[in-house]
Amino acid sequence: MFKCYDLIDGRVSRCPDGQPGMIQVYSAPTDEERSYLIEQCGIDEHTLSSALDEDEISRVEYEQNHVAIIIKRPQDIQLDRRMAFRVSSLGAFLFKDRIIVVQSEATSLFKHGRMPLRGNTVPGVLLRLLYHATQHFLQHLRLIHNISDEIEKKIEYAVTNKSLVNVFSLKKSLTYYESATSTNQLLLGKLRDDAVRIGFKQDELEFLEDIGIENKQCNSLALIYMKTLQNMSEARSSVANNNLSIIMKYLAVINIVFLPLTVITGIGGMSEFTMMTEGIWWPHAYSMLVVILVIVGFITYRLVRDIGAPRNSRRR
Repeated sequence: MFKCYDLIDGRVSRCPDGQPGMIQVYSAPTDEERSYLIEQCGIDEHTLSSALDEDEISRVEYEQNHVAIIIKRPQDIQLDRRMAFRVSSLGAFLFKDRIIVVQSEATSLFKHGRMPLRGNTVPGVLLRLLYHATQHFLQHLRLIHNISDEIEKKIEYAVTNKSLVNVFSLKKSLTYYESATSTNQLLLGKLRDDAVRIGFKQDELEFLEDIGIENKQCNSLALIYMKTLQNMSEARSSVANNNLSIIMKYLAVINIVFLPLTVITGIGGMSEFTMMTEGIWWPHAYSMLVVILVIVGFITYRLVRDIGAPRNSRRR
């Protein structure tokens, strides 16, 4: 899918059909579009494939007539049962009069965060892409933090694996985010070092510094949240084991309470009990048996209910 955009009064606007613009976006390019990018635009085939590979790292490559940049950015949220946050790659190819953007799926490039009015040149559009990718990371990290808070509230009484699976999914997502923001930070440093070669203006260099600060914040937040989830998963395992132990204790107490009752009724049996209570009116005999069983069960319960409890709680 091909779309064309231009900068009008510092804002990105869609170009009318058939009119070329400064920003040319190819989403999930077809074979015909790939051939055009490789043969007509001079984009290296390997670099083009790297721009569509979600496992590719951020980097800068200098070609004869353009500069190729691979940027890491988050994919749109897909909150399925496993709460997976994924990372994708984006290719930006800077020519003198235009920038060609290649992405693996049709997603908005400039919707995250406030619209920056800085960066009205071709290199400035690259900075806008980096800015919005960084804002996208920040939004997802806030969402991950909120989800982890919800899991933490439910984890105290959880005995199933659902909460643990969600924690593991979030940890995996944060690992991807930490890696992506780290490589983007290296990319920002490379762009800063090569500012003259790429053609950044003074205000764009300041914009680049601001993006670097926010991207570093993203990286720090990803590390903090990852450590928090690591501690939470360990705590959740301990809580689940403790809850399961408590449940098993209650079941064991119930089993022990009924054990002597089963023994008494098994030894006596119906015929033997009738023989032993011969001469006693049967409602009185069976009422007496029930009372004896209740007393035995109550005594057994009092003996076994405090097993394993602290001495102070036993006295109470």
